[in-house]
Amino acid sequence: MIKAIFFDMGGVLMDLHLDPCVKAYREIAGFKDISDFIDPWHQRGFMKDLERGELDFDGYMDECKRHCSPGTKTETILYCHRQFFGAPSPDTVKLIRELSAQYELSVLSNNNPVSMSILFPIFQGAGMPFETSFKHLFFSYEMHMLKPDAEIFRTAISQSGFKAGEILFIDDSPSNVQGGSEAGMKSVLYTPGTSLKQLIEANL
Repeated sequence: MIKAIFFDMGGVLMDLHLDPCVKAYREIAGFKDISDFIDPWHQRGFMKDLERGELDFDGYMDECKRHCSPGTKTETILYCHRQFFGAPSPDTVKLIRELSAQYELSVLSNNNPVSMSILFPIFQGAGMPFETSFKHLFFSYEMHMLKPDAEIFRTAISQSGFKAGEILFIDDSPSNVQGGSEAGMKSVLYTPGTSLKQLIEANL
């Protein structure tokens, strides 16, 4: 019996827009090789270090500026990074409120302090503040672990207080879904643009 639901964030709770983000980094910040580092699911190089918590906000900005045009400001980098993210739709906000009446909801996300400085106000403005909408926020940069490594799933399951088989895990990355399944959770792949509500209802 499912008692809790773990949600990935980008691509599940809100849309990701990789191409506009890459374009902004290249054309505004002068970060020509941005595609070598950024990805919808699994970052590379120093962006992977950022998501693992091995690089903090300031460290990321320092490293990023080495790839950008001389004189690029932190505010410019944040603007470019902001283009990666959509916002939770009204339907998603409504769904989370409905589900929270019956299930314990958590976020399990490969994420980083730069993105979260942008996403906290986005989710707040959408009517789905993290602090009141989810019981646990399992962020890779705080846990120093990354999906799809087994350790992050085991840790999140343990800290949730539920058995793995009592948790439904939803992610848009096939490798993350496989990792969740191997950890014992009922793990399903979400395809962006389809009905999240119907997917959940079919798997509860």
